[in-house]
Amino acid sequence: MATSPLYRAPIYHVITILTRDSSCHERFQFITEMNVYFNWPLVFKKGEYWRLLTTFLYLKTNALDFYLYMSFFVRFMSTLEESSPPPQTKNFLRMVLTIAGCLILAAQVFYMPFIANYFSYTMLYLWAWRHPQYRVSILGLVDVKAPFLPWMLLLLRWASSGRWPATDCACAFIGHVYYFLTDFRQT
Repeated sequence: MATSPLYRAPIYHVITILTRDSSCHERFQFITEMNVYFNWPLVFKKGEYWRLLTTFLYLKTNALDFYLYMSFFVRFMSTLEESSPPPQTKNFLRMVLTIAGCLILAAQVFYMPFIANYFSYTMLYLWAWRHPQYRVSILGLVDVKAPFLPWMLLLLRWASSGRWPATDCACAFIGHVYYFLTDFRQT
């Protein structure tokens, strides 16, 4: 009997559904950016603890960012959860929570009111290093090997914005440290 996709990657599905829903709620003006952005004083002085979660689930309504984020999540996150060492869900949840904690700390140094894109980039970095044999097409224009994908996206962001994406570099650093401590060191 085959297992359902929801059972194989439950954490991935929960994150994807909550991200889609929070972005749709903002699009239809049930919530605003001001309700969900991450701000240390609001979280710890005013007790608005939901901001620790919503910052990872909210994407600005920019269509290209939403499309890229969701396409990366759909294509790579489920395989990342399914390829986690047994027990898969527990180890994947530990990885998600560890990276989320590191990104919350990085938000203290870098300006990151919405961490969903950076979370996606960090998880993409981990996927790329765990699956080095894959080739990935970027927008159907360029094929690259998986370990070079995060760096190609970094260059694309740099070219499109005109500013050096230091925050993305910090996310790559977080992903690299996690990969080294969990995967590379054990082999």
